[in-house]
Amino acid sequence: MWGLWAIWTAISPPDTLPAPLAMAAIGFAAVAAGTTLTGADPDLDRTAALPWPTRRALHLALAALVILGLLLSVAGTAHGYGEPVALVRNCAGALGLISLGAATLGGARSWFYLVPFITIPPFLPISRTTGDGVLGQILGWPVQAAESTAAGTTAAVLLALGAAGYIRRGSRSATSARAAA
Repeated sequence: MWGLWAIWTAISPPDTLPAPLAMAAIGFAAVAAGTTLTGADPDLDRTAALPWPTRRALHLALAALVILGLLLSVAGTAHGYGEPVALVRNCAGALGLISLGAATLGGARSWFYLVPFITIPPFLPISRTTGDGVLGQILGWPVQAAESTAAGTTAAVLLALGAAGYIRRGSRSATSARAAA
């Protein structure tokens, strides 16, 4: 995250980072957090006597705090990552997609659902304002303005679905042909 910030600081005039670059930083951090959503042996995790749902919820909350802390650490500089409301929204949506990926695809593939939302919205023909239609705000939620209710609702729904699936189920076991052999 700081690498993206340092490069942008060196080559651009003072201003906030563009929304796609800020979302990329959040995405990279969420992908890194996604690799920690599974243990060495998911089957052992499922049979443990410890209350895993509480620990999983705390794990997601800690990941969100670390990501937001890193992003907000450059908030006072001439090149911030954007409005704090948009950062919280994007962090929530990204962690929702990562945790949904961990619950359905496993920890190694937890990033599969997030990548399209990082790479495609910057190229959608939307104006990135609340003047877009609701569908445009939903599809481009990572790059919408902080005032967008549809983008905020989309991120909240993604977080709720992903966190509920991950907290309840944990990370999916490896089911590849190599793992079965």
